[in-house]
Amino acid sequence: MSIEPYWPTPQLPYAQRRALYLEYCASHPQKDRMGFLSQLACLELGRGPLDEAAIREGIAFIDSRADCCDFAVGGMLRILYGYADSPLLARELLAEIEDCLLRFKYWWDEPAGDNRRCYWTENHQIIFHSDELLAGQRFSERTFQNDGKDGQSHVQHALHLIRRWLDFRVRFGFSEWLSNCYFEEDLLALVNLYDFAAQPEICRQAGLLIDMILFEMALHTYRGVMGCSHGRTYPRLILGGREENSASTTKLMLGMGLFNSSTALGAVPLATSGYRCPALIEKIAQDLDGPVLSKERHSFNIEDAPGFGLSYDSLEDTSLYWSVQDYTHEKVNALSLRLAETFQIWLDRDQFLPRYAQIYRGQTAAFGRVVDPNVDCHAMTEVHIQTYRTPHYLLSCAQDFRPGKAGYQQHPWQATLGIEAVVFTNHPGSENLTSRPNFWAGNGILPRAAQHQNVLVCLHRIWPEDTLPFSHAYFPRDAFNEVLEQGQWICARKDDGYIGLYVQQPYRWLPDAQGHLVEVRAEGQHCVWLVEMGERGPQGQSLAQFAAALSQAQVECGDLSVSYASPSQGRIEFAWEGELRVAGQPVALHNYERFDNPYCRSPFTAPRIEIRRGDEELILDF
Repeated sequence: MSIEPYWPTPQLPYAQRRALYLEYCASHPQKDRMGFLSQLACLELGRGPLDEAAIREGIAFIDSRADCCDFAVGGMLRILYGYADSPLLARELLAEIEDCLLRFKYWWDEPAGDNRRCYWTENHQIIFHSDELLAGQRFSERTFQNDGKDGQSHVQHALHLIRRWLDFRVRFGFSEWLSNCYFEEDLLALVNLYDFAAQPEICRQAGLLIDMILFEMALHTYRGVMGCSHGRTYPRLILGGREENSASTTKLMLGMGLFNSSTALGAVPLATSGYRCPALIEKIAQDLDGPVLSKERHSFNIEDAPGFGLSYDSLEDTSLYWSVQDYTHEKVNALSLRLAETFQIWLDRDQFLPRYAQIYRGQTAAFGRVVDPNVDCHAMTEVHIQTYRTPHYLLSCAQDFRPGKAGYQQHPWQATLGIEAVVFTNHPGSENLTSRPNFWAGNGILPRAAQHQNVLVCLHRIWPEDTLPFSHAYFPRDAFNEVLEQGQWICARKDDGYIGLYVQQPYRWLPDAQGHLVEVRAEGQHCVWLVEMGERGPQGQSLAQFAAALSQAQVECGDLSVSYASPSQGRIEFAWEGELRVAGQPVALHNYERFDNPYCRSPFTAPRIEIRRGDEELILDF
């Protein structure tokens, strides 16, 4: 559900944006398991009567112990902490919320309850831990039904886990990097901690991490669209920007985007919070006068864990490996199985983990050793990201990320020229839109992709036995003002921004279910895709002139290799193995800093991040 206006340029000061969003939420309730979040806006505005049925539906969802019910607990805690004294909230309903929170299961080590729900991904971890801290704090002398412990015990249990999670994010960034859905879940937990945690250092660090997330969003959004590479995403979030989970947050906090949800897990808490986005971060999001090149690094590789003080034998450290979703790396597969069996945690422990153990035994039998210890499709290991934003487009790439490995929900690259005008390629993992990976989100087999400023190369290598032996581009033709095809180049204009997409193999356009041409499909096992971005420029270059320059440029493709004489960057050389070379010089694809952009250069794992723009400064000192 979306509402106009979409703001492609900065609009209104924060107080007015906040008032508009609260009004939107209060007047656009959604009928789903999280629909009660819109009632937070009603409570904040003092507008009744409340939709008590929606709140009771949220309570029933929590009691079901279904996956993601921890999100609903976070919302109920906001009601309890922020509005328990509101005359709009009936005492009977308040008591039902309290009873629900006292019978919830807050972590996998509690003795009773279903452990099939997901506790272990990065966003779920901090939501469960913040839920437990705030519930224990609220009911410090009460007995929790699931484990028979009092609230103080839950506070101490949660504090230890929260401190570890906060420390890991400061040191390693986010394994679910730049996610246009899971950043919202992180914000739910962090805003709750910022507003309600009784420990000053937890409030302070939560606030700094909110700053960090919004700084990430400021760097990697284009006019309110978070059109960058993502560690995890879903089809509706990348087939244009109108349904991004992050859209309401970008409009609320950064001044561009659109309000599209009254149940946004990050935006609703932010709109009802005392937190305020630093003005400097908002200005960075709105820097659209010239090009901005951002490089950054997130996550880590399991084989590097000892260098970070982590153990392959510690059940406690397993929570970090699982947050990276590298459950089955040869170094930790046995540890994962031990944790799953100790707490009877789902993870398909009877098949999923033993299957990978068998893979490693097979490698040892064939080669005398484990030759590929890192084969888990879910893994979001060390990633190095480049994003190039101009006034007319954004291009973003996870550089050389796990090429040839099975994929999951990772979104390696995207070009964004408008809220609907987005382009990316993938190798489908399924013909439907619900699998992980599926037809558009994720990759059955991850490509090798690399970017240098406005030029990107993506090499898709597909196994001969694959049931979907093609790669394809999402290219919504109707979202662009003009489209020209010359030879193997497809060139398009959106306002003053240009994109050229080169396809090595013969291609064909295919329609979506509504008949709109959105898919450019290249049949065949291997394919080189090139992207060059451009703009009208001060000389008024037309799309025809841009397309002519690309079509006349020399492109020589081998078997998963390319040499391209880019009109803007000089010769680009790239292959399945080896360096990216631009104008004869190697371009680094790895070993980036945590942040390296015009506003901030900060080493990986550094506990202090200094952000500057002109005379303005923001220090995130953890």
